[in-house]
Amino acid sequence: MCHLILIALPVLALASFWFLPPALAIPTSIALIAAALLFYGYLVKVAQRPVLTGIEAMQHALGRVLSIDGGSAAIRVNSELWLARTVDGLREGDKVEVIGIDGLQLRVRRITPGNLEERNR
Repeated sequence: MCHLILIALPVLALASFWFLPPALAIPTSIALIAAALLFYGYLVKVAQRPVLTGIEAMQHALGRVLSIDGGSAAIRVNSELWLARTVDGLREGDKVEVIGIDGLQLRVRRITPGNLEERNR
């Protein structure tokens, strides 16, 4: 649908000179070109937004370890409960950062003051 708008607005601006007298064609084509430019600007703005869903949105998300059971840990990330592979040194209550996803299991690392500063750069 947006392709039709992206192509149709400039074509209509040109076509207005064939079907309308110049006194009407000039303001009509200016309005159509302005509408096209506004639409292009909106599309660029939308394309630059951060990812909000899916695996890409989970990268670098922060969470907290709820429990550890053997080789896996229950992690709460973005109000969701996930399983994560236990990395040496994780304890209940630790804050963690998601560094990857393998299927339905997260790969996490504990947040320390050092890697928190690195993350904020």
